[in-house]
Amino acid sequence: MKTVDAKGKLCPVPLIMTKKALAELGQDETLEILIDNETSMTNVCHFLKEYKMQVVTEKQGNIFRLLVKKSGNIPENAPVEDFCRINTPNLSDYVITVKRNRMGDGAEELGQILIKACINTIPDLDLKPKKVIFLNSGIFMCLKDSPVLESLKKLENLGIEILVCGTCLDYYNKKDQLAAGRISNMYDILNSMAEASKVVFA
Repeated sequence: MKTVDAKGKLCPVPLIMTKKALAELGQDETLEILIDNETSMTNVCHFLKEYKMQVVTEKQGNIFRLLVKKSGNIPENAPVEDFCRINTPNLSDYVITVKRNRMGDGAEELGQILIKACINTIPDLDLKPKKVIFLNSGIFMCLKDSPVLESLKKLENLGIEILVCGTCLDYYNKKDQLAAGRISNMYDILNSMAEASKVVFA
């Protein structure tokens, strides 16, 4: 049984991966799809059912497991983007800027605890920011070994844009370790701040 691991992927990537994998299968073969985003899961199911594929969905913890029996063919030019629906929450018109890998002055260990708690709380806010910007040592929160990586992935899945300073990544020689957000520049960062109704510094 072939497996498509689409965990951490945003629409339309899971749809594209699924379409490609099905094209490589024979009739009546089964495909396993792993997705950790409910909206992407719904989009993939909608896409498969549109083309008369049999889908069984299971949930294991935070992972959705889809078992698909290939019972037909999906046209090569099938427009996967038409099935990509992003469930955007009530985003407020403000941005959060994280300037350091700790919060406040004083004890460094306390500051690290506070910044971790701050970022982990953002997905639960009633009024979520439209963007979160990471500057200077704040970029360490977006790397592969970050303690808040799961929360940042949640924010991206919610449609919240995460901007990471490219100059800062270069300075710390960490560009190859980026695991969340997109590399940005000072022009985009300043524009994002200027266009926002307010900027919250963390």
